[in-house]
Amino acid sequence: MKFTILIQSGDDMTTPMVIGQIERTGPLQAATLGLTLAESKRLLAELQRELVTAQLRYHAEAQRHCTQCGTRRTLKDYRPVRFKSLFGGVKVRVLRLYGCQCKGQYTRAHTFQIDGLVNWVSPELVYTQGQLAATIPYARTAELLELVLPVDAGNAPSTVRRNALTVGQRLDAELHQPTGADQAESPKVNTDPVTIVGLDSGYVHDCRPRSERAFEIVVGRILSENKGSRSLGFVRAVERNRAARHRLKQRLREQGQPTEHVTVLTDGDAGLRCLQMSALPNATHILDWYHLTRRLTVLKRVLCGKEAINQFPTAYHNPLCKTLTSMKWRLWHGRTGGAINRIRAFLFTLRLPTIAGKRAAVRLRRLTKELLRYLKNNVDSLTNYGRRYRNGQRISTAFMESAVNQLIDKRMSKSQQMRWSPWGAHLLLQVRAELVDGRLGATFARWYPGFTGQDQIAQVAA
Repeated sequence: MKFTILIQSGDDMTTPMVIGQIERTGPLQAATLGLTLAESKRLLAELQRELVTAQLRYHAEAQRHCTQCGTRRTLKDYRPVRFKSLFGGVKVRVLRLYGCQCKGQYTRAHTFQIDGLVNWVSPELVYTQGQLAATIPYARTAELLELVLPVDAGNAPSTVRRNALTVGQRLDAELHQPTGADQAESPKVNTDPVTIVGLDSGYVHDCRPRSERAFEIVVGRILSENKGSRSLGFVRAVERNRAARHRLKQRLREQGQPTEHVTVLTDGDAGLRCLQMSALPNATHILDWYHLTRRLTVLKRVLCGKEAINQFPTAYHNPLCKTLTSMKWRLWHGRTGGAINRIRAFLFTLRLPTIAGKRAAVRLRRLTKELLRYLKNNVDSLTNYGRRYRNGQRISTAFMESAVNQLIDKRMSKSQQMRWSPWGAHLLLQVRAELVDGRLGATFARWYPGFTGQDQIAQVAA
């Protein structure tokens, strides 16, 4: 049994062209039922080659005529190029035409151009490589594309990385472009009220020699009343105060309009507080309950541990446990002054000569001093957490822990133990934020009119 696949252009009834033949002999078996992957890749590559060649021939002929006087321009020479796409590379010859005499006697020759095409690489190839590179390592992206598609050239891990970071660089440049410049390509502004802004940070390994072992990545998530969200991320060493403030303001503008009662939740980091004060000075800042109670949990674990029970007499251990419980109760109900007084009483007990020299007491004093310093630095951000919880309002940055896991840990830290340069991590983070928010396909459609890529599947995988 033999099959011949033909294609024919509908514009001019030319002779059909053979792009492939499939032959099946012998008894029917599971491995020979239908198309094989190798056959489909070969057919797609041949179809792409014929389609690209015909399209370029048709549009190049149309461009040979001057748009002003209609004169057919003179051909200078051909330029060999290779068009790279998901369905294989296609070697073509591109026209170079002399300018028309109606525009001047010494008009320079120019090469046939296609709107939006950069370096003769298909936008769909760049989109797919960026989409996968933001989810899995560059080498695995190249292997996956080579396995399922006839991508035969320009698919090395270094090429995948360059294309992915090019997308991130364009996203970054678009965000920092001057106000009013190229407004047609800017994202649309949302008018939904913004109610919650969360800021957090994480660390990834640094690949640079003679540098610190890790650098910090700041991650944010903006929530509006319609339950929509917008993610942002940047490397703190790459974007300082002014650039970081501009990024947060721009993302707020895209997600919606901040209301008078917008709430910002952080873990109390000084850098995040400065970012919040510069971008949203009138917002209400609340210290995350999770990070606050985690310090109390560490204190309780040490106090109720075997070492402290054996070293502290019952007359001292029981009051310390009651003080710690009272301390947490007052913080939960917004009684900051009473909580700080309980902490000082806790420290006073730990300094008593009977237990002051014990190892458990030394460790508890250190942890308690850190807690006291933490509360004093964020005393204006403490609130009545119990009342907010009963009213159904957010008291913790649990949604930010999810954002850190999605934007940083899954790709750069936990699942993929890699070392990064600050600039490379910053650019890839822009692509991953767009992918997590489900906006990467819409961004490419805005950059390349007619683009129809979708990123719902990759959004789930990310």
